[in-house]
Amino acid sequence: MKVLRIILLCLFAFNYAYAQVGIGTETPDPAAILDVRSEISPGVYGGLKLPTLTLAQRATITAPIPDGLMIYLSDGNNRCLQIYDGTRSQWMDWYCMNELPEASLVDYTGILEVDENLSASYTYTDGENDTESGTSYQWYRADDASGTNVIAISGATAATYLTTTADGNFYVAVGVTPRASTGASPGIEVLSPYREIKFKQTEIEFAVASSTIPENDFSTININVLNPSPTVATTVEVNLNAASTAGVLGTDYDIDDNNSVAVTAFPFTMTIPAGATTASFVVYAYADDNNAVDEILQLDLQNPSGGINPIIGAVGSHSVTFIDDDSATEIAFDSITYSEVENGLVGSIDINIINPSTITATTVEVALNASSTATNGVDYDTDAIGTALTFPITVTFPANTSASQQIDFFITNDLISEGDETIVLDLQNVSGGISTIIGANASTTFNIVDDEVPLFTEMNQDFDSSVNWNYTLSPSAYNVSDDVWNIVNSMTSISTLNGNFWGMRDLNNSNGGGNFLHTLTFDDVDISGGTNVIFTFDYESQDLNAASDRYGYELYYDGVGQGQQNICAGCDTDLNGTITINIPNTVTTFGVVMYGRFDGGSDLAAFDNFRLYQ
Repeated sequence: MKVLRIILLCLFAFNYAYAQVGIGTETPDPAAILDVRSEISPGVYGGLKLPTLTLAQRATITAPIPDGLMIYLSDGNNRCLQIYDGTRSQWMDWYCMNELPEASLVDYTGILEVDENLSASYTYTDGENDTESGTSYQWYRADDASGTNVIAISGATAATYLTTTADGNFYVAVGVTPRASTGASPGIEVLSPYREIKFKQTEIEFAVASSTIPENDFSTININVLNPSPTVATTVEVNLNAASTAGVLGTDYDIDDNNSVAVTAFPFTMTIPAGATTASFVVYAYADDNNAVDEILQLDLQNPSGGINPIIGAVGSHSVTFIDDDSATEIAFDSITYSEVENGLVGSIDINIINPSTITATTVEVALNASSTATNGVDYDTDAIGTALTFPITVTFPANTSASQQIDFFITNDLISEGDETIVLDLQNVSGGISTIIGANASTTFNIVDDEVPLFTEMNQDFDSSVNWNYTLSPSAYNVSDDVWNIVNSMTSISTLNGNFWGMRDLNNSNGGGNFLHTLTFDDVDISGGTNVIFTFDYESQDLNAASDRYGYELYYDGVGQGQQNICAGCDTDLNGTITINIPNTVTTFGVVMYGRFDGGSDLAAFDNFRLYQ
C-alpha cells in the first residue's frame, strides 16, 4: 500500500510539473504558463509587483545571471523595469519612470496699463532634475478675473508682452508650459492670475513751450494728447496768463480755435475727439505803431476733462512772442559839444529825433548837470536881462515829423576875465513815440569862450610863506634814516639856501624811495595875460659822483615837454646857484617838473625859491 501511494504521488507531481499555474483564477488563459487574476477580493484589485532592488542589491545577484531575468530597479530618481541581456551581459532598461516637468508660482510683473511691457515669471521643477529647455508661453485675454470668454492673444508667445489698446479694460494672464531637454516633456500649462489692464491716464500738453510770430502774421499752436481714450473725447481750457504783454484779444491779436471759430474771451475750450492725439489753434498777430519791443502772449492749459482721468502734462504753458517790426523812437543831442564866444549873442542846442511815431508825439526833458561851471541867469539867461532858464526843460516833437527841436538862450558878455565856462545838459524822461529811447548823444557840453584876456598872477613856492604855486609829488614825501625827499630846514653841507627848502638825499634806497626818478610836478599856470614872463629857482648839490646821480628840470610849454635839463649828472662836484628862464610870449600855459635820482648817503641836493613873474 505504501509503495502504491508513492507511485501515485509521483505520477501526480509529474503531471502537474508541466501544467499551467493560475493565481486567483481556476481557469488560467490557455496561452499563459502563469495567469494572475487582478481581483484580490470582490471589488478589490491589484497588480503584479516584480522584485524591487537598488543598484547595490542588484549587484549581489548570483552569477551567471540568466538571460531574461526581470527586476524593478529603484535607486534614487532612477526607477526602471529592467531585463538582463545574457548575450551582452548587461541590464537593459525596458521602461523607465519619468515625471513631467512642472511650472509653479506662475505670475507676471509690469505696469497694468496699455503700452506697457509685462514679464512672465515662474518656478521650474522636474522630479528627475531634467534640464529645462524650450518652455513655451501664451498670453490670454478675458472679460474678467475669472477668465470668462478667454482667448489666446495672437502672436503673444514670448516671456514678455507689450499690451495694446485691445487689452484696455480687459484682463490678461500668461500660461507657462514647462519643457525639459530630456525625459518626459512637455509638462502641463499653468496659468497666472488674470489682472485688469487699464488705459493710461490721458495727458494734455503743448507740443512746445514757446513760438514766435512776426507782426502781421500768424502761427499754429499745437496741443498733444497722450493716451487718448478710444471712446471718450477730451476737453481742455486755454487761459490767458497774467504775465502776458501782448495787448488785447481782438485788437492786438486774434485766435481761432481747433474748429476755426474765432475766440472772443478767455478761457476758451478745446475739444479733442476720442482717439485723436493732436489738436491746434491759430494765433494772428496784428501790426501796430505803438512800440518797438517784442510782446509775449502767455497761454496756460487748465481744467482737463473727458478722456481717461485727464491731467495737464509737463508742457502746460506756451509763450508766443510777437516779433515787433517797428524801430524805436530815438532822441539825442545833435552834438556832444557846442561852443560860442562870450559876446552877448544867442546860443542854440539842437535835439534830433529818429523814427518818430506817426500818431503819437514824443517828449523829452533837458536837465542841467551839476558839473556845469557857467551860472544860470548870470552867464546865460532866457531874455538877456538875467532871467534864469527853468530846468528841466520839456521839449516836444509832434507826431509824424522828424524836424529837430532847439533850446535857445542868451550868452552874457560880462567883461570879466574868468576863463571859459560850461553848460552841461542831459536828456532824461522820454515819453510817447515808439518805445522811445535816448540815443548815444545823451549829454552835451556848451562851452562859453571867455573873450577877456586873463590877468597874470605871479606864482611862488619857497616852502615857507610864499606858497601859492602848488605841486604834486611822486613818490610821496619821506624822511627816513637820512633818506630824504621832503621839505627840510637844514641839510649837511647845504649852506646857500635859507629857511625851508626841498631836500633830496640818497633817493635810491628802499627806506622811503627806490631806484627810480623822483619828480616834483608844479601845476600848470595860465600866462596868456602876461608879458615877458620869467621862471626862476635856486639849487645846491653835494658829492654827486655816480654816473646815475642826477637832478634837473623839464619845462612844459602849452603841455609840450621841452626835454629834461640836467643841472648835474654824475658831475662829482659841489654846485649851487640860480636858474632863470625867459618864457616865450607865444606860450599861454606854463608848467615845470623837477626831478632827482641819487645813490649814496653823501649824495644830496636841494631846490628853493620857485618863482613865476613878469
